Amino acid sequence: MVNTERFQVRFWGVRGSYPTPGPQTIRYGGNTTCVEVVTGTHTLILDAGSGIIRLGKDLLSRSAGRPFNLALFITHGHSDHLLGFPFFAPLYERRATIDFFGPDLGGRTIEQLVTPFMSPPYFPVDMRTLPSHRVFHTISEQEQIIWSNGDLQPTVTNEGEYVPEAEVRVVARLTNSHPLDGAVIYRIEYAGRRLVFATDVEWREVCDPGFLDFIEGADLLIHDAQYTLDDYQDNRQGFGHSSFEMATEVANAARVRKLILFHHEPTYDDNKLDSIQAEARSRFANTSVACEDMEINLL
Repeated sequence: MVNTERFQVRFWGVRGSYPTPGPQTIRYGGNTTCVEVVTGTHTLILDAGSGIIRLGKDLLSRSAGRPFNLALFITHGHSDHLLGFPFFAPLYERRATIDFFGPDLGGRTIEQLVTPFMSPPYFPVDMRTLPSHRVFHTISEQEQIIWSNGDLQPTVTNEGEYVPEAEVRVVARLTNSHPLDGAVIYRIEYAGRRLVFATDVEWREVCDPGFLDFIEGADLLIHDAQYTLDDYQDNRQGFGHSSFEMATEVANAARVRKLILFHHEPTYDDNKLDSIQAEARSRFANTSVACEDMEINLL
């Protein structure tokens, strides 16, 4: 029997705000946020920035003509986290079943949040006419997403409910630190390991104690680190993003095992990110700056 137990993370887009292709971003990449997480036989996708375009093509190649299931987790509705969505190739495939997860933001369900990105007059193709099978789940902080052993389809249950056959568990927390409607932080649990995806957060002087409890002891923390502290304090306070110094402070306080700095400022070139990584490691040794095609195996 083939051993399918794996907890692999791959970065397809690591920038914030807008894509920045060009010679100045070759090493770290210029696409906006998209992270693929493979837990056993399940493929989970975090956000749909421009990085999801290349991921979609890769997923079709891997499927080799067979039916396949995907789960797409949206953190919030800003364009840098959704702009690749209309060009995500599995949407156009009858073989694909895609479960969408996200919060109610601004009084909109997750279906109402993403549909305008792929419907006239903003886009020539209407998502509602595509051949893929799509299921939308608007989730709250009182719920968890579970894949039980052998199940292709997820189940949404109350967070405190015990599911004896649970294989993969995803828990969400809403933070209102990102203007104006907030963003969701996701924690993915599999095979005794935990990954936290915390993009688009801002802590100012004090980090939210509830957030520290949520990420305590995580094996991998992917954390917003858009700015240096000088740039943040100069004119970017209140934008809903952290400095890399804030991210390392959080990692130390929550005693996580590994920190990945994420959602890079689009005006920072590769050399700037090199210097940020070096400085961050002096504050939290097991730190890396996210780059496209970086892979991390948590098992």
